[in-house]
Amino acid sequence: MDQEREQGFTLIEMVIGMAIGLIILAGLTALFVSYNDTGRAVASRTERMTDLYLASHILQAEIRQSISAQSPTRNVLADLTARGVTNPASYPTNNATFAVLPYWHAASKTLTYQDLEGNVGIVQYQRTSNDRVYWLRPGASYSTFQELIRDLDTTNGMTVSSGSGVVTVTLSSSYVNENDETKTLSLTFKSWPRN
Repeated sequence: MDQEREQGFTLIEMVIGMAIGLIILAGLTALFVSYNDTGRAVASRTERMTDLYLASHILQAEIRQSISAQSPTRNVLADLTARGVTNPASYPTNNATFAVLPYWHAASKTLTYQDLEGNVGIVQYQRTSNDRVYWLRPGASYSTFQELIRDLDTTNGMTVSSGSGVVTVTLSSSYVNENDETKTLSLTFKSWPRN
């Protein structure tokens, strides 16, 4: 005798189908998470490099447009005093210190330079926060330091060396890669006064 079979899926067929679907879904989720982590790492690295490049371009332009010796009509400390600038902590108090510009002073972590008009500019690492570089723009109307870049390495975020009129600056920052590891990015440039 022929028995009619019921139409539809049995419970075992449904469980097997769900298991296959979950395996495929788990694979796609892992792929999505991996792409998301990679995207975040690339965005983090790109943002850090963009900040480093911007700061380096500003610093290079300022150094190139500066003079290599103190202005005979306006010395460094007199210019700062006339503008009402509060000198950075541990900043030199003798104008003879600035015989060659740009001048790096390690104790105050400052790079001092003068523009063609004799206005003093100062770039200072770790002025009020450990991970930042501050900038006092040259010009009679500028009397306060402004933040130039943040999120630098707290120990070696800005290192400067100078000799024979050439200034070498290294800016270092960090980013988190796709494996949640902190990696360091560094940008080094050399510049000198063209005037």
